[in-house]
Amino acid sequence: MGRTKRKLIKLSRAELLHERAAFCKRLAIGAGDPGFSEKLQALADEYEAEAAQAALQAGPQPGFGEASNTRPQHQTG
Repeated sequence: MGRTKRKLIKLSRAELLHERAAFCKRLAIGAGDPGFSEKLQALADEYEAEAAQAALQAGPQPGFGEASNTRPQHQTG
């Protein structure tokens, strides 16, 4: 498996974890039991942490650093 393909798999995992976290947050908002809401929110926080870790392992996204490294060229004359 090539390096680029591994990056795509890891990014996909990060996106999947973000989706799971969002799902848990929505469930926590709709839950009638405050104790259950707290557990769901804690699970959502864990998913977010895992997603951040997966994104770090995958490295920067293509094009992300390119925009911040560009400088306008000054023309004289």
